[in-house]
Amino acid sequence: MKLRRGFLLIDAVVGMCIISAMTAIVFFWTKNQRTIVERLYISDLAARTVVNVLVRDLVKCDVSSSLNGFELVGLDGKIVLKINDHVFGYRFEGEKR
Repeated sequence: MKLRRGFLLIDAVVGMCIISAMTAIVFFWTKNQRTIVERLYISDLAARTVVNVLVRDLVKCDVSSSLNGFELVGLDGKIVLKINDHVFGYRFEGEKR
């Protein structure tokens, strides 16, 4: 009977270790997916902001130094957007119309 309790205890410990490992994998995967979605959101918002700046520049409208939460750093031949620890750089191609 003692031998059976030992195997039961080992089985329970191994099962708990496997459950803990699977739970950790799921939590890390979820955190990674949220980080990826956040980066994609910020990247898409930066692209939309650059289009907004280009349209405002094309119609000769005032461009503020802050747009959609991004800080607009430069506009002469290159547009640099900063937000928190992300920096996005875009440059003009071709001739200005």
